[in-house]
Amino acid sequence: MSGHEFALIRRHFADGYPLSPQTVLAVGDDASIVAPPVGAQLVQSIDTQVADVHFPATAPAQLIAARALRCAASDLAAMGATPQGFHLALTLPDAKAEWLQDFATGLRQHAHQLDLQLLGGDTTRGQQLVISIAVQGWVDDGTALRRDGAQAGEQLWLSGPLGAAALALPEVLKTPGKSTGWASHYYFPAVHTELGLALRGIASSCLDISDGLLQDAGHIARASDVTIMIDAEKVETAIDQADTRWPLCFSGGDDYQLLFSVSLQQASVMQTLQQSFPNMHCIGEAQAANGNPCVILHKDGQPLDLQQTGFQHF
Repeated sequence: MSGHEFALIRRHFADGYPLSPQTVLAVGDDASIVAPPVGAQLVQSIDTQVADVHFPATAPAQLIAARALRCAASDLAAMGATPQGFHLALTLPDAKAEWLQDFATGLRQHAHQLDLQLLGGDTTRGQQLVISIAVQGWVDDGTALRRDGAQAGEQLWLSGPLGAAALALPEVLKTPGKSTGWASHYYFPAVHTELGLALRGIASSCLDISDGLLQDAGHIARASDVTIMIDAEKVETAIDQADTRWPLCFSGGDDYQLLFSVSLQQASVMQTLQQSFPNMHCIGEAQAANGNPCVILHKDGQPLDLQQTGFQHF
């Protein structure tokens, strides 16, 4: 890139983002410096999105930025972490000033919503637009939510309805600039930071659903050595089962709802918590491992017939 192009990038990403009290040095040096709070553990995650794989390349830059940052930040919520900051790496076919301005506008807007400071990053030229965002946050020592704590007999809960983002995909591909209706769930997935924080010390396992309920529930099952049994009738979905697309709500990705397990001893706590998070609901339970990571049962007690098992990265 030319000096002019680097100047454009500095102009759009040097300031205007929220400030974290733990940040000592952010954008502008070889690396960032962050001072961890006393008694805290650092939670980090990185998410990469590729044009025409994870989002339409022709979508407006503000929408691309919103989706990229929110998808990355959801991993912090799933770990029960308090957001601190993020690093951004961009591979750009070119450095168009208007596109960078729009991208930075969307990024700043959602960084403020998510309370994430831009700590630094990197830019390079490439044939395809690629966005990598590394997020980080804090948890008190030993309080992070993980995937490997579910026990047989525990309930499985979901933070909200499933399916809207997957159902939006055909429309998003046809009209990438539309961000209303179901498309809003695709471009602006909810990041359940407050719920993640509230679940520390309550949930025995947790993750966010990015690749579909069936596939991601299987991640908890394998990590915890249990079998997850889900009652399809109890799962709140964007459409009802009379719609032929209903099974997509269980296999489609991009919902970013939290899926978590809770012991029966926490029943009264969960009732209280539902007053603050009314969309969360119990959808099944963990059982002793029987060789099947996750089974979704329909009303007749038979496994739900799904054409797909979830998003496949390769």
